[in-house]
Amino acid sequence: MFFKTEKPSAYWSKVRKKAPKVPDITCPAIDHLLDKMEKLIGKELSLSKYKSFERKMDKLRKANEQLRESGIYWHDACKEAIRDLLGKQGK
Repeated sequence: MFFKTEKPSAYWSKVRKKAPKVPDITCPAIDHLLDKMEKLIGKELSLSKYKSFERKMDKLRKANEQLRESGIYWHDACKEAIRDLLGKQGK
């Protein structure tokens, strides 16, 4: 079913090697920001607090971009693997 010279685990390892790193779960960071922002309701927001929120949100934005890139990679890698496998079976 797989390449005759490769075991399934070797084939999968080759695919995984090219995969981008999946970022950490972002939900705790989002919850943390929401808690901090909730405490500021009715209070003045200082520039330093704003900058702190901005840095954290930028980290979340980057993590979400990495997650999208990872999903695209795995989708394409799996499609290619299936095409390879189905093409090899017919021969």
